[in-house]
Amino acid sequence: MREHLVNLALKLVGCPYIWGGANPWTGLDCSGFVIWIYQVFGVLPSGDWTAQGLYDRLSDGGKELENIADKGDLVFYGQSQTKITHVMLRLSPTLVVGASGGARNTLTFDDARRRGAQVKVKTINYRSDEVATVHVKFPGE
Repeated sequence: MREHLVNLALKLVGCPYIWGGANPWTGLDCSGFVIWIYQVFGVLPSGDWTAQGLYDRLSDGGKELENIADKGDLVFYGQSQTKITHVMLRLSPTLVVGASGGARNTLTFDDARRRGAQVKVKTINYRSDEVATVHVKFPGE
């Protein structure tokens, strides 16, 4: 399942970043990207969460699980475990994919195009504020 999830995530590269976006047809923000992918594969129930909300729901009480992280797991960025501001999907030990480059005022496709805000593949350390990698249990694991 992880391989299929990652393949779907990579098909969304280039999809515009739209603040609050929750599907690929109208644009995605960082948490909307993760939620949409995870819901397609039944990893998350229906709902909408911020990056902080995803961390709180999936982090097993804040325990960092870097030692067993796998493709399809989540990498969280921010100031601390209680101030998560961004999330990306892990592709490998060095790469992540997710919606980035936008902000609260990225509300239209034109805004996204001007800022280069879209789903991208990046190195895991493209930001200096990585807080945690969280291993997510998939159905059947």
